[in-house]
Amino acid sequence: MWRDAKFGLRMLKRSPTFTIVAVLTLAMGIGANSTIFSVMLAVLLRPLPYPEPECIVAVTQVNEDKAPLFASFTKFTQVKEQSKTLSEIAAYFPLTMSLATKNEAEPVSAARASRDLFTILGTTPALGRSFSMEEDQPGGADVVVISDGFWHSHFAADPQLLGKAVTLDGRSMTVIGILPPAFKFPILFPEPDVWLPRVFETTFVKPELVHSGASYLALLARMGQGETLARVQAELDTINARYKQEFANFADASRFTLTVQPFDEALVGTLRPSLLLLQAAVGFVLLIACANVANMLLVRATTRQKEIAIRQALGATRAQLVRHLLTESAVLSLGGGILGLALAAALLPIVRSIVAPGTIPRLEQTNLSVPVLLFSLGLCAAAAFVFGLVPALQVSGRNLHQTLEEGGRGSSDGARRNRVRTILVIAEVAVALILMTGAGLLTKSFVRMLDVDPGFESNNVMTFPITLPASHYSQPWQQAEFFRGLVEAVKNLPEVQSAAVTTYLPLGGSTRSVFFCPEGLACQGLGKDPVIAVRQVTSDYFKTMRTPLLLGRVFSDQDNATGQQVVIVNQAVANRYWLNQNALGKHLANSRDKIPRVVVGVAANVKYNNLTSPISEEMYLPLPQNPAATATLIVRSQFDSQSLVAAVRQAVGQIDSSLAIGGIQSLNEVVSSSVAQPRLLMQFVGAFATLALFLSSIGIYAVMGYAVSRRRHEIGIRMALGARRVDILSLVLRHGMGLTLIGVACGGLASLGLTRLLTGLLFDIRATDPIAFSGAAFLLALTALLACYLPARKASRLDPMLVLRND
Repeated sequence: MWRDAKFGLRMLKRSPTFTIVAVLTLAMGIGANSTIFSVMLAVLLRPLPYPEPECIVAVTQVNEDKAPLFASFTKFTQVKEQSKTLSEIAAYFPLTMSLATKNEAEPVSAARASRDLFTILGTTPALGRSFSMEEDQPGGADVVVISDGFWHSHFAADPQLLGKAVTLDGRSMTVIGILPPAFKFPILFPEPDVWLPRVFETTFVKPELVHSGASYLALLARMGQGETLARVQAELDTINARYKQEFANFADASRFTLTVQPFDEALVGTLRPSLLLLQAAVGFVLLIACANVANMLLVRATTRQKEIAIRQALGATRAQLVRHLLTESAVLSLGGGILGLALAAALLPIVRSIVAPGTIPRLEQTNLSVPVLLFSLGLCAAAAFVFGLVPALQVSGRNLHQTLEEGGRGSSDGARRNRVRTILVIAEVAVALILMTGAGLLTKSFVRMLDVDPGFESNNVMTFPITLPASHYSQPWQQAEFFRGLVEAVKNLPEVQSAAVTTYLPLGGSTRSVFFCPEGLACQGLGKDPVIAVRQVTSDYFKTMRTPLLLGRVFSDQDNATGQQVVIVNQAVANRYWLNQNALGKHLANSRDKIPRVVVGVAANVKYNNLTSPISEEMYLPLPQNPAATATLIVRSQFDSQSLVAAVRQAVGQIDSSLAIGGIQSLNEVVSSSVAQPRLLMQFVGAFATLALFLSSIGIYAVMGYAVSRRRHEIGIRMALGARRVDILSLVLRHGMGLTLIGVACGGLASLGLTRLLTGLLFDIRATDPIAFSGAAFLLALTALLACYLPARKASRLDPMLVLRND
């Protein structure tokens, strides 16, 4: 084998052009596969970095449509008290806090978690301790556990920090622990720098709602020794049924159930189909690369026929020849693998940079690890076998006497070998068409998604999330007064067209729904009435968002705490409950407080969850009548974004210098983030389809160029007998395009079956969309025509006298 390898290297050195092209072709295929596999490994295959990760489960509340929702504090405590199959269960939710510094307040990513969370994750602070039972109870001490990165960036890794106080949201909190550097909690983005106890303390849910079924908590648990998901689910069903009886009047009693799934599935389960699709796509690219190299080896074999025959005459067996040729293929594949790994190492940072943060959990862990190297080595071996075996068998199976008699005259290399090259070209075209059709479907689906009218105009709008600390704004009137003053201050800024505040931003990823009773429908009570999404907004909200008001009026300054309770509903509510009636003047009431609110306006429907979801029923309440501590300031302005951000920060500082603003982004960025995953899938599949098109066109060009070189004598005779250049051009094009059309037909039939697997990833388009299919076929045929035309043009310009004289 070693002698074969050395001999193979010498032979490859003698054909540098062939070697370079073959190695580069393989490098593109292996590099793309190694890149995507490293992502697959980090996201899907690598166990979560916790002890016994298979025992960690996510407990999720779902509605009647099986849509995942948060759980209530009451339901969490019931599961915690009654479960026997779960050894620990914890709750958590993210928030943003203001950190007091020497200069100005700074926003900090934080989370509140019950004391068992770190136990479930098998994590103990590297310094200090976690929360005690007393600290997790009402009235407990204000303490925090901080991340290692936060400790280094804000406190210079001061070992004496434990026991000292930091000021968060205007409250002094004692640092009791510092988490280890390796600790990651990727289910939240951005990952919390500060952890606090007492999940029942929240600024966005009123205390009376926390203890009566308001759902806002994510739950994480660890199964007991020997327990299974089925047993846990059965127990949760029992607990949930008991909850419905004991807390029948709570908001989450009648329509919601609890489900359990592995934590890793909850983290990345929705990404699995997309990543598997990408891995299949790069696998197709590698197959095309292998077909190209196999064709190149078959072409190269014709120049080595006499060499192979002499070796046979000297006693080399067919097995020895096959082994030698496969070893040569392995050397080529290894060179392509090494270059492919270098390509993957260059691509991974690019992938991490183009993927929006938080779109793919654990993406930062992608690297060229040992499993990736082993995977690449396996690809090299598989590729060498795939593209090397057929040429090796073809060459070694030649008739010895026939080859020696043919000598070096350049005779035909046999119909059988031509058939193999033909099949490889057809296969390349078919596989390339499958990829191009998939890319076309995903692209058209994404365009359809972007064409959806969201119900607002996102250009020239900046968003500023704000959370008011309970230490300074515990009373509703204080919250209302702050946002009133902030809106007035921002409106007075030059170049600001309008400004408003809303509790939930369209496509922002969060929402709040309540049970309500519309006029004309018999009220059944909390948990039984219809559900409606609620937004608290200030008067200029519809002007700032440019959401059309179809009927009635917007909110005014008179819609305050002392004024009549009013509401604006969206068109979906008006059509469902008051169809063919005038919705203005109708009443609806929250099932909890039962306060009647008169409808003063009907607004156009808005996409709040995502662009592909159906329209939901919404109602807008005036913020002064329904204050909130957590909201988003939206500003429409022609200002440069940096100047606007600085001006708004200054306005906030003049009202409350201790308040920090983080997470600032344009409304266009919010919309873009809502379609980040389908865009990413479209871009990657499109890139692989382009690569497949390039490789297949190179393959067609190479085969047609070789075919022309082998038919020079025939072409010369045809031209000598009177064939025109256009006849020769037509002859070569017919041959090349004939192969292409056969490949297109085979690829089209295969695509009809394979693209059905994309159904769950498409929006407003069928998996058999004729435009996507015909467009991909046309583009591939056009590219193939160009690849065939160049050799055909060369053939048509041959000098017949010169060709015949040389032959």
